[in-house]
Amino acid sequence: SARCYPPGTRVIVFVQGVYTHYDKDGTEATITEGQRFNVLKNEFAAKGYARTALLDFSYAGGAVRHDGSWRPEPYPCELTDRSAGDNLAVLETMLRDYGAHHPEAHFTLVGHSLGGYLVFLEGTREASRTEAAKLGIDAVVTLDAPLKGVAPDKKTVIDIIPCDKTYLAGAEIVGQKLDPATPEVRRGQAQAMAQQGIRLATFGNQLDCLWNPGVCVPALPWVDDSSSQVLPNDAAASQMYRIESVPLASHDAILADAAAGGDVVEFVGAP
Repeated sequence: SARCYPPGTRVIVFVQGVYTHYDKDGTEATITEGQRFNVLKNEFAAKGYARTALLDFSYAGGAVRHDGSWRPEPYPCELTDRSAGDNLAVLETMLRDYGAHHPEAHFTLVGHSLGGYLVFLEGTREASRTEAAKLGIDAVVTLDAPLKGVAPDKKTVIDIIPCDKTYLAGAEIVGQKLDPATPEVRRGQAQAMAQQGIRLATFGNQLDCLWNPGVCVPALPWVDDSSSQVLPNDAAASQMYRIESVPLASHDAILADAAAGGDVVEFVGAP
C-alpha cells in the first residue's frame, strides 16, 4: 500500500528525454507547448501545488539555493546520451541534496521518453534500498517511455533529432528489446515497487511516431513498439491514448493532452 505523508510535502521532479536540452529559459520548447512539461506544471499548480515544489531535473545536475529552492544547471543535448547508470547518479544526487534541505519532502518522479525509462529504473532502485538509505520516492509516472525496449529501426527516427550522438542511451534500450527476459524483469520490478509502497503509472500514445513510425510513414516495414510504453497488468495505473497530432509533434503530444494530463494529476494526487 502507498505510504502516508503530511499534506504539502510532495515534490514532483520532471525528467526530459534523450537529446533534449535545458537553458536559461528552462526546459526545451516543443511544437505542442512553449516548454516541455509546462502544461502538466500548470495543472499541478491548479490543484494546489506550489511552483517551488515542481522541479526540473538537469542531466548536468544543479544546486539547492540558500532559500531552499532548486536551481538546475543548463545542459546540452549531448549530455543526455549516457548510460542509465550515469544519468541516475545525477538524479540521485539531486534527490539527496534536496532532501537534505527539506527532510519532510517525498518525491514523485515524472519522466517522458528516456526520462520515463530512467524514473522507472530509479523506482526499482528505491524499492531495493534499506529504509535508512531510501530517498523518499513514493510515486513514479512514465510517459511514452520505452519500458520494454525498442527495435533498432528506431535509430532512423532518432537520427532526425539534431545533436551529436554516441548512441549509448539508445543502445541500452535496444538491448532491452532484444532480451526476451525483459518483460518478466519489468513485471518483477513493478511488483517490487508496489510492495515497497511506490505507486507506478505508465501512460502512452498509440499514435507516437517514434515508437510506431508506421503511423506516419506506413510504406516502410517498421516494428511497432507501442506496447513498450505501458505495463497494463503490473502498474497501479496504465493507459494508452490515441492522440492526434502532426507527425513531428507526436512524441510530445501526450504532455499537452488534456485527458492524459488529467489522469497524471489524478494519479499523483494532492500536494
